Amino acid sequence: MFGAQLPQILDDHERWLAAAPGGRRANLAMHVLRGIDLSRRNLTRALMAGADLSTATLVGCRLEGADLHGADLSGADLTQACLVAADLRGSNLRGARLDRTDLRGADLRSSDMLMPVPMKAAGEAPSGRDIVFRQARLGRALLVGARLSGVVMRECDVTGAALRGADLKGADLGGSVLRDVDFTGADLSQADLTATRLSGASLVGTRLNDACFAGADLVGVDLEHCDFSGALLDEARFSQPLDSLALDMRHRVHEHERWIDSGGTRGARAELEAANLEGADLRGVRLSGAALRGARLRGVLLAGADLTLADLSGADLTDASLRGAVLRGAALGHARLMGADLADARLDPADILRPDGHPSGRSWPADLSGADLTRASLWRAQLQYANFTGADLRDADLGQADATGVRFAQARLEGAIGLDRLTAPASAQAG
Repeated sequence: MFGAQLPQILDDHERWLAAAPGGRRANLAMHVLRGIDLSRRNLTRALMAGADLSTATLVGCRLEGADLHGADLSGADLTQACLVAADLRGSNLRGARLDRTDLRGADLRSSDMLMPVPMKAAGEAPSGRDIVFRQARLGRALLVGARLSGVVMRECDVTGAALRGADLKGADLGGSVLRDVDFTGADLSQADLTATRLSGASLVGTRLNDACFAGADLVGVDLEHCDFSGALLDEARFSQPLDSLALDMRHRVHEHERWIDSGGTRGARAELEAANLEGADLRGVRLSGAALRGARLRGVLLAGADLTLADLSGADLTDASLRGAVLRGAALGHARLMGADLADARLDPADILRPDGHPSGRSWPADLSGADLTRASLWRAQLQYANFTGADLRDADLGQADATGVRFAQARLEGAIGLDRLTAPASAQAG
């Protein structure tokens, strides 16, 4: 009986999403949907708590914000499915296929993704390197206390995820982006983190016995509170703090801070056009008003830095960490920000001051025209009145961003998430 009603339930749900007459939100909670094919259906915000979706085919299915609390997704095919901000607490994902699955912002606390190693064809030995999670996107995912022992999660983007207290013993995370991930108290013993990018990650209290960090990027990791004894660190890359930069570069940064503090009467403005600061740890540095046109800043750590009214036009900030940075009124036209982390950053207008230091009543918006922000995270960023004309925002995360008055004319927005919740007028988004 229920099987015959399902097509109508799905159609009514899509009408509900479109606010069309006759629409009704799909309620599939506790239903047995084992082996069902829901490929490419739109189940955004559907109620599916406790549903049995084991071995279901959910290829390309839209499940943004869906309630899948306690659902059984064991053996399900979630290839290219979108589960952005979905509630997956306590869900069973054992053996699920998560190939290019988008789980950004999903709540996976206490979910079970312990995956047994698949058996090979007759005569072949089983291998722990079979790809299960492949190029999945787990940015900002809540995986606190998740049971992930032995999981295979290669080439995934896990930027900013919370993995506090998670069991990752023997996990294969090779080649994954783990920037700004909170691993506090997690178990990474015997885990393979070869060629991972861990810049800015927290490993405080993490168990790292026999973990492999060969070729890993550990820039910005607080080493004083990590015990790497017994871990393999061959060719791992560590921070290049400000104090380790060339003397001339350090002098210019310090003189710039004097220039700021004195209102321009002492020191000198930092002129760092085309400077090479790649991989440097510049967290919390004050470079407001600095000239950084065309600078090489790939992978740089600028979390919490003050770059108000700085000129970063044409700069290469690929994979840079700008989490919580102040970029009010900054010039970022045609900058390269692919994969950059701008979560909680301020890109709203800067107040223009009079010569006496008092507000003039005028402001200067941030300029990101023509910038490449593919795969960048702008989660919860303040973007008010910023200029994104002609920018490339494909697959960017704009969840909870304040985009009041933002100009998106001619911008590429394919695959960007959070657009439906932006506070910008629809006309601005249409471009």
